[in-house]
Amino acid sequence: MTVSLTPPRLDALRATRRAVPGALFAIGVAVSLPSGAAVDPVVAQVEDWAMMPFSGDVSTASGNPGYMARVNFLREEPGGSGRMWVCDLNGNLHIFSLGGTAATRSAQLLDQAHQRTAYLDFNGQAATTNNSEKTNVPDAGGTSTTRQAPDGLFPLFTKRQGFANGLVTFEFDPGYPANGRFYTVHIEAVSPDGDPGRLPVTTKFPGFNAAGYASTPVVNPAGSTTRQAVLIEWTDTNTANLTFEGTARELLRIGYNSHIHPLGDLTFDPTAQPGSAEWGVMYLASGDGAAGESNATGDDGIGGLTAGDRHFSPQRLDSLVGKILRIIPDLSLHPETSTLSANGRYRIPGNNPFTDQDEFPGARPEVWTVGHRNPHRFAWQVPAGQPSARRLMVEEIGLNTWEEVNIITRGANYGYADREGPQKLTISTSSSNQTVGPLPVPDTLPLRINGGLTGDPVAPVYPVVTYPHSAAYGDAISSGFIYTGSAIPALQEKYVFGDITTGRLFFCEFEKMLAANDGDPSTTAAIHVLPLRWDDPHDAPDAGPQGYSRMFEIVEAGYDFRGGVDSDLPGGASISGSGRADIRLAIDSAGELYVTSKSDGMIRKIVAAPAPQFTSQPADVFAPLGSDADFHAAAVGNAACTYRWQRLTAGADQWEDLADNAVFSGSSTGDLHLDNPGYEVSGDRFRCVATSDEVPAVSSAASLELRSLSSTWLNNNFSAAQRADYSISGDLADPDHDRLVNLVEYGFGFDPWSDSSSSIPSLVRSGGNVSVTFPAPRSSLNYAVEVSGDLDEWTTDGVSLSGSGGNKTGTYPISSASAAYLRIAVTPK
Repeated sequence: MTVSLTPPRLDALRATRRAVPGALFAIGVAVSLPSGAAVDPVVAQVEDWAMMPFSGDVSTASGNPGYMARVNFLREEPGGSGRMWVCDLNGNLHIFSLGGTAATRSAQLLDQAHQRTAYLDFNGQAATTNNSEKTNVPDAGGTSTTRQAPDGLFPLFTKRQGFANGLVTFEFDPGYPANGRFYTVHIEAVSPDGDPGRLPVTTKFPGFNAAGYASTPVVNPAGSTTRQAVLIEWTDTNTANLTFEGTARELLRIGYNSHIHPLGDLTFDPTAQPGSAEWGVMYLASGDGAAGESNATGDDGIGGLTAGDRHFSPQRLDSLVGKILRIIPDLSLHPETSTLSANGRYRIPGNNPFTDQDEFPGARPEVWTVGHRNPHRFAWQVPAGQPSARRLMVEEIGLNTWEEVNIITRGANYGYADREGPQKLTISTSSSNQTVGPLPVPDTLPLRINGGLTGDPVAPVYPVVTYPHSAAYGDAISSGFIYTGSAIPALQEKYVFGDITTGRLFFCEFEKMLAANDGDPSTTAAIHVLPLRWDDPHDAPDAGPQGYSRMFEIVEAGYDFRGGVDSDLPGGASISGSGRADIRLAIDSAGELYVTSKSDGMIRKIVAAPAPQFTSQPADVFAPLGSDADFHAAAVGNAACTYRWQRLTAGADQWEDLADNAVFSGSSTGDLHLDNPGYEVSGDRFRCVATSDEVPAVSSAASLELRSLSSTWLNNNFSAAQRADYSISGDLADPDHDRLVNLVEYGFGFDPWSDSSSSIPSLVRSGGNVSVTFPAPRSSLNYAVEVSGDLDEWTTDGVSLSGSGGNKTGTYPISSASAAYLRIAVTPK
């Protein structure tokens, strides 16, 4: 039982007024609740930034060839070169200039594809007779393609089946500006160790010195495999030009059970500095190759579904699939704190969680986290001025029910294929026969190695963002980033992401995501829709910028303009229906965002929409209780502005649109009127949203402060100038800085200019009761004593209140609770 008396903080008074309008005098601890950071309305405008050259067969509407260009990753070259790199799953890795116009950028890319002079071309299936594996070369005008024999690097390269087959990704070494190193992942058909088809053919790339190139033994999961993902380190000795001149090393080759969910992304800690423990440490997002959704039996030679079968691969520590991996590609780095990998091509950090073979015999030491399905994109969040507090996130495509964003924690188990989203996942025969349901009690999973169990069960870690497969969202989460650019201030430090198939864009407040990382599966961050604007550069007559709820229709317009033959878009999915926008997000060094789309082969940039400008901002209103109040705002835009007023109630964290009622009028005009607002409105904030041509702008927020103190008391204690200044004479002002606000001083009969802390009422304990006696001289006020067990929910239940001689006494039986807090509430009648 807390029996100390603590005056309330002013922010605590404001934050809790919604529960008790008035001033609070806490006995115990006064706490401050969230101040109410609001989500501003925002619209993202997208503009065509570059047109990828055709790499698909634009005469067909089906399969991977139906996508005009399978642009998969877009990254800015580090070091301030002013160049952007982009990879196409169909095989080309392009470099082009950031500067110029959409036309000049597109022309650079088209020339490389037409001349077959891309920086690197991975498709080396020179002898293939399969049309889906051949190279589609665009004509000089970029309007059609011809199917030609591949002449690139890798004879076993495959792109024909699966949304992530081909040249999957690339990433720059943190020391790239000095050492010219970068890394790629591409997909190959299954081959035995030692197969010469694994070696690159360098005819097209005379600057590539492949004399020392050697393949690595494949690391296979349980069960048969159909694909191999190959991680390669490249070193370019001349990074100033557009041709590769240097060497390469194959670092790792992983087998996968199917043509989906391969090695999907690579990243390095962006805050690491040379010499630090994280410098040069690579994280790899390894999908499960569809192992988890399979209940194929006998993978381990034992009849029936047993712990050694592929279904359990995402949970098995002896498997590299369904994991986040962590390695050091540079063999010269961290030799004292790492060990050499089994294939001798990279090092393994000693602080990886499963390196102790005594504790985890047979575990792969590369494993950083387990229990993933398709962790296909990474993102970092780095708090301003706090690089050590950076966090790695992964976007994870779910099976049939939930899409996820997970914050990655060393050694954590993310549950798949026994969990999806916040639920238990059960796959009885295949991915088409799966159910989700309540979590078990206890909610734990065993650690698996080599088909057996090891160690104690662990609690799975749950996502901080989830969305269901529904029309409001989509089928598969795309990439996402923390926006740090300057073009759209309302998105600053928010996590922006999308859905691959529908092309919808969303954002979350990262602080809400962080709060959701609390171990409670039901806690997730709220998702906000990001509306879009796009000015079709090809429409005639020009209709100007139009509003869109998703990228799908924008991509469809681009696809139609480029001569697409599908009636809508290629591909399809459960929610998007016939057609897929197939979008991904990218970010540049300035923190600005891009949206790429495979179906129409476009790169678009997210820019600031032309928002209206406020010519008059609402001002704070200070008024006596019982009087009216008015707020005014005005704005100008490309078209006449419409208005809507919003209110942020004290203690809330979301703005709410106002509607006209007995108190509020003019809520859809520039002038908001409050008719005799009650004291419960005091301390609330008001703002105006002006919209012009579908683009909103938000005014500054203004506060309403109502004063309930009697005029006699004010005249006796404050000068005319002080009475006009609510920061001195307002209900919640504290002119003598004794931590007792004026409403408390008035309610207790104290002097607002003298330190009254010595007159604080005290608690008296007698037997099983505790009581507090305090002065209550004002007939215009209500006095109450409230009790709480958690400083969050307060009630008068169980408290008896009596009065005598101008005083009141509140009594509470302390035997009824193991811990309790009391507070005195002073409120106007």
